[in-house]
Amino acid sequence: MIFKNTKRARALGIAGVCALTLAIVFAGGVACKKGADSAAGQAAQEKMTTIQEGLNEFQGTVKVASTKYLYIPEIQGMDVLVQGMSDLASLEGKAVKVVGDFNRERPSLLVANTIEAQEEGGYQSVFARTEEPDFSDYVDLKDRAAYPALKIVNVNKTDAWEGKTLGKVFGKLQKQTVTEGGASKDTYRVAVNDDNGKLAGYVILDQFSDYSVYYLKKLRLFDSFWFYLNIKSTVEAKARVKTKDLFHADAACIGLF
Repeated sequence: MIFKNTKRARALGIAGVCALTLAIVFAGGVACKKGADSAAGQAAQEKMTTIQEGLNEFQGTVKVASTKYLYIPEIQGMDVLVQGMSDLASLEGKAVKVVGDFNRERPSLLVANTIEAQEEGGYQSVFARTEEPDFSDYVDLKDRAAYPALKIVNVNKTDAWEGKTLGKVFGKLQKQTVTEGGASKDTYRVAVNDDNGKLAGYVILDQFSDYSVYYLKKLRLFDSFWFYLNIKSTVEAKARVKTKDLFHADAACIGLF
């Protein structure tokens, strides 16, 4: 009996040692994984450029180049204004080095002073700013508060937009090709739904700012946006009922919120 108890105790002791060993190995593995994840996260964070007041130098790959703006993912939450570069689209997909100026009055915009693009044999200068930046079409996040959401119900409730100069609607951009004077012309409308998801009508877009054209390309993976509008004239009543075209507007900005 004593022999049996001793044998059992010895077996329990061995099992306990094995369990402890496995626990230590598992804990070590978890610690190593956490350490690796932390190191990877820190490395990814270091790739992101920290923007400071005044001049900044950074490096990244241009994902979108449109009108006079660049989108470079390595600069989180920022767009780059390139004033006076006619072949800006040629930078799309290229690695670049940019020296730019940041002003806290425009917290999501960096003004490029010089740009070098990676070519065969190294980086080559492709841009040096000689013009003053034009901020006339730039709409900052705080400026968007001046555009109230328009509650559009149907074609007859014109008070939703009449009497207002600014407003925003959420909808999907549609392109139509029409013939005017024997020539083809592209027209654009925003399809706006009511609270029940049914089509309430269309907003006719006469013009797009450079900033809104850039954001259309930047957000090309999405099909519906907020359109920030400079409201113009209302469509005549009979045409409104027939076509569901509500009013004319210019697109000042486009965004997801």
